[in-house]
Amino acid sequence: VSLTVRIGQITALVGASGSGKTTLGRAVMGLKELSSGEIYFDGLNLSALSRQESRRYRAQAQLIFQDPFSSLDPRLRVGDIVAAPLRRLPGGAALRAQRVKEVLSEVGLPDYQMRYPHQMSGGQRQRVAIARAIVSRPRLVVANEPVSALDMTIQAQVLSLLQRLQREYGFACLFITHDLSVVEQIA
Repeated sequence: VSLTVRIGQITALVGASGSGKTTLGRAVMGLKELSSGEIYFDGLNLSALSRQESRRYRAQAQLIFQDPFSSLDPRLRVGDIVAAPLRRLPGGAALRAQRVKEVLSEVGLPDYQMRYPHQMSGGQRQRVAIARAIVSRPRLVVANEPVSALDMTIQAQVLSLLQRLQREYGFACLFITHDLSVVEQIA
């Protein structure tokens, strides 16, 4: 496969179950070792990055998982889940808390910091997953079938939210799905 995902765009990767969409997404995120080929980010070959460069890349690329039920740690509160990518952010706890509050408000979940995932619906959990992905202002978001576990009404809301956030933040988005109607809406 050969593709380009540009800043400010949503690029859809469509294919049948078992065709390798998730494997490619995991490889882009550095979670799957390549058996052949190369993946580049800003001209850098991801396979050849030093440890420090790899850490910098991971800070610029975030993943939204398919299943909002299993992708959130049930032992952590929403505020801690969303703050996780900000661990190394300079400025301390107050700055991190402010950023978490802003992002939760942006995804329509103000005042949800103290809730646990089991206290939320599937759509709310997916909004938390989106908030976690964008809180560090990444340049690339890989969205791996982020609406497949949601009913149609909630799917439309989450797709609209993702489009709005992508426009506001300007990140590149690789949107992985098997559903052509979703692609028609978002990419």
